[in-house]
Amino acid sequence: MRSHTFHVRTTAREQIVLITDQVNAALRALDAGEGVCLIFTPHTTAAISINEDADPDVLEDLTRAFRAMVPEVDFRHGEGNSDAHFLSTLIGVSKDVPFGDGRLLLGRWQGIYFIELDGPRTRDVIVYLRK
Repeated sequence: MRSHTFHVRTTAREQIVLITDQVNAALRALDAGEGVCLIFTPHTTAAISINEDADPDVLEDLTRAFRAMVPEVDFRHGEGNSDAHFLSTLIGVSKDVPFGDGRLLLGRWQGIYFIELDGPRTRDVIVYLRK
């Protein structure tokens, strides 16, 4: 299985970053034709999602909704980021996406997003080819 890694630098504790172009660049770097790629982040306080990339209000709405999903919980984890672990578990750290001609086969309004839940940090995203 071939792979390509790129980095995402976030500037806030919670931030949603469009990474569609970076994933397509990874597919070009891997000389990918067609198949399915796995987009994965190896972090327990981050996530990968597919969502609308046309209206930036959607990202703020999602961030506010994520905050509303985590009530006041008496988490025991000493680092103070159990909410981020919880949301990463709910959203997921990977997505399988078909590609053709070296480009993601997304719907008209879809984009690939990296979701930071415990930043700011520099994070890895790995694109694995499944042919």
